[in-house]
Amino acid sequence: MIIGIDARFFGSKDKGLGRYAENLIRNLEKINPPTGGNQYLVFLKKEQWNCYSPENSNFKKILFKDLNKHKLDLMHFTYFRNAIFYKRKFIVTIHDLITSHVSFLKKIAYKMILKSVLKKAEKIIAVSEFTKKDIIKQYRVNSDKIEVIYEGVA
Repeated sequence: MIIGIDARFFGSKDKGLGRYAENLIRNLEKINPPTGGNQYLVFLKKEQWNCYSPENSNFKKILFKDLNKHKLDLMHFTYFRNAIFYKRKFIVTIHDLITSHVSFLKKIAYKMILKSVLKKAEKIIAVSEFTKKDIIKQYRVNSDKIEVIYEGVA
């Protein structure tokens, strides 16, 4: 399979999302055999281009603006908002459903985008049972579509 990973938040500069993307990629590099196995395209912003150097020959870095030029079997969006206009198969990680610190209009937009992304996603990764239950309750997503994969430590 050719799998894309949205790593636009790669690195600790972008705090939790960045650490999540970085640790996901680093650990996938360790478990994916360098011959055979999946091919991974790691999509980065120009500012983060030098933050990541693949350590496994099955990993290649690509500028995010070129996402739609690649025929991926599956795309993994590490943050839901980036998936809204993607037309091919994807999975998405939902870290939480916190919107308490945004304006009313942003809350409405957030919920509309998230509802659309959750509906279109092949699978949803929730980082906790609480987040999974929250997604089911607030967005009426079938529980079979959601997998809980806890975030690890570096």
